Amino acid sequence: MDDGSAHDLLVVKQSLERVARRAGHAVRYFYAHLFSHHPHLRALFPAVMADQYERLFAALVHAVQHLGHPGLPAHLERLGRDHRRFGVVDEDYAAVGDSLVAAMRQHSPHTWDEPTEAAWRRVYAGMAESMTAGARRSVAARQPAFWEATVVSHRLHGDHTAVVRAAVRTPYPWLPGQYATVEHSGLPGVWRPYSLAGGTGNAADRERLLEFHVGRVRGGLLSTALCDDTAPGRLLRLGAASGSALAPPPGTPAVTLIAAGTGWAPVKPVLDELLARRPAPRVRIDAVARGESHFYDGAWLDGLLRDHPCLSAYWWYQERGEGRMRAADRLHTHLRGRRDWADESVYLCGPVRFVQETADLLYENGLPPAALIRDPQPSSLRPRGHVSHAEAFLDPVPVRWIDPQARTGALETPAESAARAPLQAPVAAPRR
Repeated sequence: MDDGSAHDLLVVKQSLERVARRAGHAVRYFYAHLFSHHPHLRALFPAVMADQYERLFAALVHAVQHLGHPGLPAHLERLGRDHRRFGVVDEDYAAVGDSLVAAMRQHSPHTWDEPTEAAWRRVYAGMAESMTAGARRSVAARQPAFWEATVVSHRLHGDHTAVVRAAVRTPYPWLPGQYATVEHSGLPGVWRPYSLAGGTGNAADRERLLEFHVGRVRGGLLSTALCDDTAPGRLLRLGAASGSALAPPPGTPAVTLIAAGTGWAPVKPVLDELLARRPAPRVRIDAVARGESHFYDGAWLDGLLRDHPCLSAYWWYQERGEGRMRAADRLHTHLRGRRDWADESVYLCGPVRFVQETADLLYENGLPPAALIRDPQPSSLRPRGHVSHAEAFLDPVPVRWIDPQARTGALETPAESAARAPLQAPVAAPRR
């Protein structure tokens, strides 16, 4: 990086810090400017913007905050590839850049000058160049802008978890542990990430018949539609697979898979891959749920346990009258008592707080950081409730079940250590 580029980065970051205090106003101005000057772009966004209203602006700001990071160019190329599904073309990047600069100029009137605007335009031009390059590479590789999938089966378990299987018209390449962004035909423009949970068949079959596990989110647009309005025949659209929380490398002698809730979704294909290896590693599964009835995929796992002596599984769930965290507390107590982490890998997935606390506990008890494969998650554990536009912009709601590390290259920060709990046996006996 030359001195001029370094100076531009400094000017842009300092400018952004000054505007951040008026973030909510800047976001609204950005979209008002964009849609008034380029009304055709409104069609690229969902009819009901809700939290998605600020996503594009937040993504731009996130990129600015990581200027100079070695992983940013690859991240921007992936963003450019992924934005093909919205119908974005090269000319749209210039429109977005003009509105971004206009929002920054409007909300820093006392410090904005020609050199600041020139720095913003140069920095944004470099970002846009990386994104358009990613889109062009995707086109050159003949990768679809999105994949169309038809739902072939839908099972709602206990009104809280839907297992959806969908067939794609053209092969969908993905790896165990990755996720796809999904759009429902009843909610055009609303995309959310869901882990790919297909765990049967050969590689060709897995690229044509995909499985998703959807936990109902109170008030969630897409999760509600996928749980309640996704009968066979319903059309879905899928963005390209992403994520780097993949299976442990071949040759790993022992693996512990820890899954809570629909964190079972990415664990399922990872387990399938591990059992297909020769020789197969020794695998232990620790599955956590709110209650025994919440183990929605137990029949599939029971079949594997009968066929694979290298596999053992333990179910951790709360008994009647217990608090919601007691099952996790018992699992954590058990993990503290283990001393056999040498030569073992741990694959961990679940709700944000569970993942953070379990990861910290494993590190404290001797598991090398390199031996843990997890979805990196934000460190904030405070409840959200209602937030202002500024708060949502400055501290966006974390998206669950995805691997931001694959897109941002950002370093993860450990959460607070897990609370200690008295030794207690698991509620359910192990299934072997």
